[in-house]
Parts: sequence; structure tokens; C-alpha cells
Amino acid sequence: MKLGICSMWGDRLDGFREEVRLAADLGFELISVGDSPAGWHELYVALTLAALEAPKATLTPLVTSPFMRHPLVTASALSTIDDLSGGRVALGLATGGSTVMAIGRPPATQREIRAELAVLRDLFAGRPTQMNGAQITPLRFARPIPIYYSAFGPKALALAGEQADGVILFAGERHLDALKDRIDAVRAAAQAAGRDPLSIDIWVVSYASIRPTRAEAVDDLKAFIVVNGMAFRTPETLALVPTQFRGKIDALHARYDPTEHVVVGGRNVALMEELGLTEFLADFDTLAGPVDAAVDMLRRLEAMGVSTFIAALPGHAAPLETIRGLAQARSMM
Repeated sequence: MKLGICSMWGDRLDGFREEVRLAADLGFELISVGDSPAGWHELYVALTLAALEAPKATLTPLVTSPFMRHPLVTASALSTIDDLSGGRVALGLATGGSTVMAIGRPPATQREIRAELAVLRDLFAGRPTQMNGAQITPLRFARPIPIYYSAFGPKALALAGEQADGVILFAGERHLDALKDRIDAVRAAAQAAGRDPLSIDIWVVSYASIRPTRAEAVDDLKAFIVVNGMAFRTPETLALVPTQFRGKIDALHARYDPTEHVVVGGRNVALMEELGLTEFLADFDTLAGPVDAAVDMLRRLEAMGVSTFIAALPGHAAPLETIRGLAQARSMM
């Protein structure tokens, strides 16, 4: 089982560099950076820094979306870092949540993602392409960057299986049965598209905190757990919410404050607790608790065919302790 981190430092590049160096020293195989420019340091500057601090790890956005940059800009940035790093870059793509909220746009549709994928494939191959009827000049120094799609609902899972090189799935230690169903959906879509189902690389991401107790770890992660509720936007994803929570999810959507996105102890955290959603949302994509919980989760993920587990690490939540705990957990498998 490969290990990765997604560093979530907002205002301290020294903290980010410390995380990356420790993960590299402990043999982690992947370093990723979120794309939320209103709250975090610029994605491609941070990835360049990570390329220098972690000389062997794969480097990827986790994740970017079509509306943040023109695809030629995205392809150029990633090809440059791929050249700098000796061919260690992948692209993590998604419809966009907080990223696009910050610029006043709704998330991309699956149709828009399909179009973006097609354009990026051309650009990474050095081919001329078109977008919205406009010609795009081919990238002179194109590099063959693999594309991973972050998928949740049925349409997104199908798209990942049909077109992506890999899929990014958020999951929690208490929700792994549902994860198995989503992996099966991706592989079924790949097979229906005439692809080898086992050729689709699978990354799993959890907001992670290794602490002596689950209660301590969940408390660390609350500012990020509340974001889980914003993933239930379409009829397909809302159908996954038990009936008793649907009205509460609607209320979360109506009252969520994007200016307080991932603010520790902020209004969105208070809203989640007021609505009684904390434990329900925590179950979806957290690894929260002692090292033994991590060992169990990593073993189950490996049995499902997951290649890489990525710990999303809030900067305030003792991330170095979690990195060390995950390294220990892997050694105990």
C-alpha cells in the first residue's frame, strides 16, 4: 500500500515544507496540494516547492477544477513541474466545491468535465485542440500527464471508468462497504467502455488524524468534516443520504458560509453541530483514532485493490503526528 499526504496549511509555508520533508523521509510515495486559492497558498507554486523537498514522490493537485484556469494554463503548469521533477506529476481533477464557490460559480457538470478531459488529453499529447469552438495552440513542451478524476455520484464514477487513468475516492474507516460498491461501479464502467477494469488506478483519500481516541481525532477534523455535507448536491448523491438526514443536509446547504470554509471553530462547524450532522458526516471520509484503526483501514483498502491511501492533513491538527502514525501503521500490516 502506497501512502500520500494532502497538506492543508493555509498561512505557513514552513509548516507545509516540514510535512513534505517528513513524509518524504518516511517513504511516502505521493505529495498533493489542494486548490483553494482564497484560503491556501497557490497550487502550482506549492507543488514546485514539494518537488524540491520530496525528490521521489508523485506530485499532484488534489484537486483542481475546470473553471479555475484555462486548460492550456493547467497543462503548461503541470508539464513544467513534470519536467522539473523528472516525470513525477499526475493531475487530480474534480467538479469543484470550495474552489469554485470562491469565484462565484457552481461546480462543473459531468458534460463540462468530459470536455475538459478531452482538451487536456490533447494538450498533454502536444496536439492542437478546441474549446467552445475556439482553437487552442498546442503545448510546445507537452508531457504525458496521467489524469485522475475525483468521483462520488454514479455519473462521475462512470466517467472515471470510461475516460480517466485513475479515480480519486473519498472514504472513511466506517464507510468502506460503500467504497467497495463505488470501486465496482468504476470498474464496471471501464469494462463497458472496452477498457481493462484493473488498469484504473485507485486512490482513496480521508481527512486523517491519528490520536489516542476517536473523539479527539474527530474534534481535530470538524472544520473539514462539515465540507462533506456540500458533496450531496445532485439527485444521485442526495439519494445516498438516509431520509432522517436529508432535511438537515438541505439546511446545511442553505446556511453554509463560503467565507468561513474550513475555519476551525467557525460558523459552519457550529451549524453542523446544531444540525446534529457531525457523526454522520464524519463517517463518510475520515480516518480518526489510534494507529490500530489505521492498520485495519489500510489492510481493508489493500484487499479492495486500492493502490494509494492519501491522508488529508489539516495544519492545525498535529499533522506530523499523523504522518508518523501512518508510517507506523504501514509497518504493522
